Amino acid sequence: MLALICDDLAEDRRVLTEYCARYGKEKKLKLQTLQYENAGALLQSKEVMHADILFLDIYMEGASGIDAANILRGKGYNGTLIFTTTSREHYAEGFDLAAAHYLIKPITWESFCEAVGRCNKIGELEKKYIRVNIGRSELNVDVDGIRYIEVYGHKTIISTIRGEINVTQSLTALEQTLPSDTFLKCYRCFLINMNYVQRIEGEVFLMKDNREIPISRDKRSQIKNIYLDYLFSKMEDETC
Repeated sequence: MLALICDDLAEDRRVLTEYCARYGKEKKLKLQTLQYENAGALLQSKEVMHADILFLDIYMEGASGIDAANILRGKGYNGTLIFTTTSREHYAEGFDLAAAHYLIKPITWESFCEAVGRCNKIGELEKKYIRVNIGRSELNVDVDGIRYIEVYGHKTIISTIRGEINVTQSLTALEQTLPSDTFLKCYRCFLINMNYVQRIEGEVFLMKDNREIPISRDKRSQIKNIYLDYLFSKMEDETC
């Protein structure tokens, strides 16, 4: 799980970072945090669109937290927003941006737990993650948000509901970290999440983003049977 903290005050960033570490330890969650001292640095980061929780200070020099949130929502960011502020006057704007909570400064441990606990109640912290390598840094990726993984040239690309991530791991290495009852290697350079398949069309899987992914000719019958078994299993679960 990835939490980003954007605040122009170093002390407030430190407090939130410590709270995140404490919360993760108590709840036994893998909670990674990154800090940004202004909205510009946040918006330029590679990690921002993949963050699960974003702590945004409203009052910062330059672009405000509200400005940054508007830009991110406009780009399709659908993670959890938690605003930090010294005032309650922006509640209406926060509602428009689907903010999960407001933290009034000075932030106490109790108010932090209430805010993050609210996210927990709506399932934001109950996801399963895999850790991937992006250059020299690491990122936790929500397994349920992965649509498919492909190898293109010398690149391994993870397509998620929040965008694409170029990683350094091989397709085989990633396949070993993902649940085999959901992910299917249908071609030598493709691994699909069967939850994101619309249907089979001849020799391809048509994904929900309309991408056509080929099915291996040698294993076509076997792969189709695996997918059909998955569909039947899913229907049985839904009727229980």
